[in-house]
Amino acid sequence: MKYLILLITLFPLRTLACSAFFSNSNDKILAKNFDWGSGQGYIIKNRSGQKKFSYGLRGSNNASWTSKYGSITFNQIGKEFPYGGINEKGLVVEQLWMSESIYPNNNNQTISELEWIQYQLDNFTTIDEIISNLNLLTIKPIATIHYFIADKNGQSAVIDFVEGKVIVNKKEGSNQVITNETFTRSEKYYAINKHNIDKNSRTHFDRFCQIKNSLANIEIENPGQAFEILNNSSENRENYKTYWTIVYNLSTLTVYFKSFDNKTVKQFNLSEINFNPGSNIQASKINQDNFKLEDYSFAMNKQLFITSMKMMGLKIDEESGAIHQMNPGQNRIDKIYQDNYIDLKITFLSKSGKGNIYYTIMNGQENFHKRRGIKSGLFPIQKKENKQMIYGMPKGEFALACFQDTNLDNKIDTKIFGIPKNYGFSGNKRGFFGTPPNYDQAKINFTEDTEIIVKIK
Repeated sequence: MKYLILLITLFPLRTLACSAFFSNSNDKILAKNFDWGSGQGYIIKNRSGQKKFSYGLRGSNNASWTSKYGSITFNQIGKEFPYGGINEKGLVVEQLWMSESIYPNNNNQTISELEWIQYQLDNFTTIDEIISNLNLLTIKPIATIHYFIADKNGQSAVIDFVEGKVIVNKKEGSNQVITNETFTRSEKYYAINKHNIDKNSRTHFDRFCQIKNSLANIEIENPGQAFEILNNSSENRENYKTYWTIVYNLSTLTVYFKSFDNKTVKQFNLSEINFNPGSNIQASKINQDNFKLEDYSFAMNKQLFITSMKMMGLKIDEESGAIHQMNPGQNRIDKIYQDNYIDLKITFLSKSGKGNIYYTIMNGQENFHKRRGIKSGLFPIQKKENKQMIYGMPKGEFALACFQDTNLDNKIDTKIFGIPKNYGFSGNKRGFFGTPPNYDQAKINFTEDTEIIVKIK
């Protein structure tokens, strides 16, 4: 049946991946693969003594602080919005994609998910300091991620955000691994599959197992071993690759890195870099032949910022955002972003608490008919009521379609005459004999932060 074919072929999903591990052997090593759709970027020097505000993407109660420590960060969106980095005291903060993250709202000052990384590097020296101050700020994200932190003392931790609660898992033993599922789920999967590891798979769970198994059989004595372990779990698809691989030696404050576009391993040492308040803003291109800090201009940063915003398809005040990144000492509100986006909470109610839920959000009759969504995702479930947050949901008229894959065969189960089951739409309507509703029955006009309930049956 036509509607069944459309449901089976909906959800053009791209699996987002990154992998990281921490090894506490002779040296303290944190290593990470950054897997994404593009590899441009800068390694930026961040000075101490800089007065800063977070950028006003959501709300107006923006966080403010003055950086205590200098740092080096890896940036693709621009200064102050790092994907990860290390400060001069040997604290590393990295992020990995985590589609199921729901951040707590504690009504404190707000900060975006990437600025949160810079805030930690600016203010703290150990993971215990970060953990003790986790409730100081409210994260208002564009993308959903979780964090991997480590310090010079040999401690590491994964910070997950599960249904609005902060879950911290500190390292036990000599190493810790994280990919793109919660640490708890990953460990459970490893316990079941550690004797039957699929070395060719690139799923989140299987990469976790691959790296954890490699670390169980070796002590990291040099950066080459760390690169090799990550290379065995790297991506190399046409439009999706492991673009950066970074190895931080926290003991010596040395950073090693390479990129898909320039595979020569480069290195630098933080003890040789001037982080004083009066020093120039400097950066080095990630894809050039060597690491060389040079003066970093507003024009360079603006080009990087605009390129990333266009790739992400975001409506944002590009001029204000670029100015703020280079001069974060003023409190700025991005009215363009705030006028165009909301946060959408979705509660999925199902008869069974197992399998995966797939969903897509569509605008307009034509896109609905073709099941062509602007926001799509899938997530595993273990109970009958599950929540998802869509941060940065565009305002406007949309309809949601979803189905539950209870037996993990990536197909919709059917009843008699091929009528689908275990599916749902916004509005919770049904057509004749349980067939899917039409667009007018399912559409909702999103004008402000909203919660909807979708019944899967």
